[in-house]
Amino acid sequence: MNQSEHNHHQLLRDFEERNRTGRCTPLQFISGLTPPPSIAIQVEIIAIDIELSLSRGVKPRLQAYLRDFPNLSGGIRDVYADVVDDFIKNFSPVREKNGGFISTADYEIGEEIARGGMGVVYFAVQKSIGREVALKVLFLKRDDIFTEAKRIAKLNHRNICRIYDIGEIGKFPYMTMELVQGETLRERMERGRVSIADAIGIVGQTADALSAAHRVNLVHFDVKPANILVAANDHVWLTDFGIAEHLSEVALNTGISQPVSPVYCAPEQLSFQYGERGFQSDIYSLGLVFYELLTGRRAYDGDVAEIVEQLKFDPPRRPRDYDQEIEPELERICLKAIAKHSKDRFASMSDFQATLQSFVERFGIVLS
Repeated sequence: MNQSEHNHHQLLRDFEERNRTGRCTPLQFISGLTPPPSIAIQVEIIAIDIELSLSRGVKPRLQAYLRDFPNLSGGIRDVYADVVDDFIKNFSPVREKNGGFISTADYEIGEEIARGGMGVVYFAVQKSIGREVALKVLFLKRDDIFTEAKRIAKLNHRNICRIYDIGEIGKFPYMTMELVQGETLRERMERGRVSIADAIGIVGQTADALSAAHRVNLVHFDVKPANILVAANDHVWLTDFGIAEHLSEVALNTGISQPVSPVYCAPEQLSFQYGERGFQSDIYSLGLVFYELLTGRRAYDGDVAEIVEQLKFDPPRRPRDYDQEIEPELERICLKAIAKHSKDRFASMSDFQATLQSFVERFGIVLS
């Protein structure tokens, strides 16, 4: 290693040590260097900060890096995405160095079941009562995890996955949930289109779960195929109320910065010109899921920026443009659910559900 390389590596080690012991920010560290390091080294320092933040269970703030280093925006965005993706891919909070699994006082933890955008789910046994559960460890610390658990505890509904317990494993929070034998609706759809009857059945059960949530003034705000589980007998569970809000809080939260999935969020979750966020936002998201089930295509697609633009300004193609076998009345139901402005959708989730049920009865459709 030549002197230049040695100095380079020593600089990175110095930043990592100062960050670990004193929470030195990249801006503070780099501002104290004379002469300033190269752009490549500055980006490496930011990458270390991102990684260390994630290891603490803290979400690194992309906008803060962009504000502090406006001349590095392209490199920062790339390294941020790479480090976060790598962290999520390798996140193993319950695996010991020898390859086994950590066990808590009350849980014997087994193999990984699923991995998503918020955490990793493991099979576990609650030792005190011998109950099999799904133990979900979240990537990031969540101050609202207790709030979420309390809210879901109120929803004793056959189509809502129950939460039993919450706690922490190391730096990361966990929740134990009802162990559901099934697959996500996203996985189900990746195997091919479902029948019209199955599409209506899945959406109807999800609507029933959301109606129960809405009756206690709880809005899900993240309805999407990855948060809908389907069993072999077509029983449906709605999961992940992680960004749900009580209706009384929606009016107080005037920001538009929810961590929603842009493919399935409602226009008013991006801009107030489309109405107020609330129950109709869940109707819109479920309507988009219904559209995809009926057509085998998303209403809006592309990269995130393209989806946001389409979501705000472009009407979706009619489902019958893709499949003439779709009944015109069913198409109207679907399009009403995804009307751009919230006031043009169904008055309530119960209304959406009842309209689907009426269609089923008039056309003699047999649901599984």
